[in-house]
Amino acid sequence: MFSPFAVRAEALFRLGVINERPERPSEAIAQYGPLNEYLRQKLNARGIRVGDLVIARDIDEIVQRIDAGDVDAFIEGVMPTLTVQKRTDKISPRLLIWRKGQRQYHTVFFVRRDSPIDSLQALRGKTIVFESERSTSAYFVPRAVLRAEGLHVAPAERLGSTPAAVGYRFAGSELNQAYWVRAGRVEAGAFNDGDWERVPASIRDDLRIIDRTRPILRWLFSVVTSLEPWVQTAVLEVLTDMHRDPLGQAALDAAERIAKLEDLTDEDRANLAYWSNALFAPD
Repeated sequence: MFSPFAVRAEALFRLGVINERPERPSEAIAQYGPLNEYLRQKLNARGIRVGDLVIARDIDEIVQRIDAGDVDAFIEGVMPTLTVQKRTDKISPRLLIWRKGQRQYHTVFFVRRDSPIDSLQALRGKTIVFESERSTSAYFVPRAVLRAEGLHVAPAERLGSTPAAVGYRFAGSELNQAYWVRAGRVEAGAFNDGDWERVPASIRDDLRIIDRTRPILRWLFSVVTSLEPWVQTAVLEVLTDMHRDPLGQAALDAAERIAKLEDLTDEDRANLAYWSNALFAPD
């Protein structure tokens, strides 16, 4: 039987990810290795050879690997994706990823229940705790929102020279953020509404939300724009059908509980445009 792929030369496809726990390199392989292997099995029949998973330590490295032509697509949150897009001008977000049961989420700012702080402006001269430098909802978004409020945001150790600024520290995990605020180590914290619901009630009951952002898309699958169109089409078809296959769903579950991938809507693209403007707004 004639196959439209039979006349094409073999193509190469390489998926890139940023390791969420750089101190544990094997974690990214455990998360995304099954997904990469599923792509290998499905795309091989279409004349597409899937290479080894490309694991970057951080945004700088994924940018370098894209510029070097070592990566054809990657999976990441909204703000890291928009940062890479800005720095390389070589990628295009193509699919929305449902992750941890969410299609989209929003960031919540929270304080101790007995804190007098009741607004973002009241954080001036105070310290807020973020998760890590790669987090969309627990760093990029709250930092951008505070800047949009006219607040200068700086590492907490610099607050001595800029007392009117909002200082920040990193706690490494969402649960640590909640602990730090509850214990009074910092005045406020920020992460997404799903993480808020996952904080144990015994801790959450001692905290209070003071503000919420507009929605942010959960995660994104982006392709390098130079990837041949027929390869892009094949990859996107496999990814959007994965959740219908038990083997595909098992691979998605391993990748931080991805439920499915779907096409971006016009509303989704407008949402990305809004957050791109917020992220790259001048100080």
